[in-house]
Amino acid sequence: MDVIEVSSQRRRQLVDVTSFVQESVAAAGVTEGLCHVCVPHTTAAVMLNENADPAVADDLLRALDALVPKISWRHAEGNSDAHLLSSLVGPSVTVPITGGELALGRWQAVFLLDLDGPRKRELWVTCLRV
Repeated sequence: MDVIEVSSQRRRQLVDVTSFVQESVAAAGVTEGLCHVCVPHTTAAVMLNENADPAVADDLLRALDALVPKISWRHAEGNSDAHLLSSLVGPSVTVPITGGELALGRWQAVFLLDLDGPRKRELWVTCLRV
């Protein structure tokens, strides 16, 4: 397993981590297999989405905010919305590896979704040969 440290700059942020994950794939020497990317934090998530138009990331963040309206949460830290959104999006993705490269669609990228930044986060990357 490879551990990648990523920093976010604001409370809600999508951070493109594709190049870091690809470096982990190369270091693992896996040419055909699977790459599993997991975030071990309860207020962050991992997702695949478009990286060509930054407006997509902005739209996604606005939509996530709209999905979880401000309510009176019982959790005292004030970040229950981040916990809920993390659960809805999910802590991991698995991407095929072909020819030693992440097999992503034309516009796809791997993103860390930080829902309670700014923070330093870890991503755990595991590459498996098949």
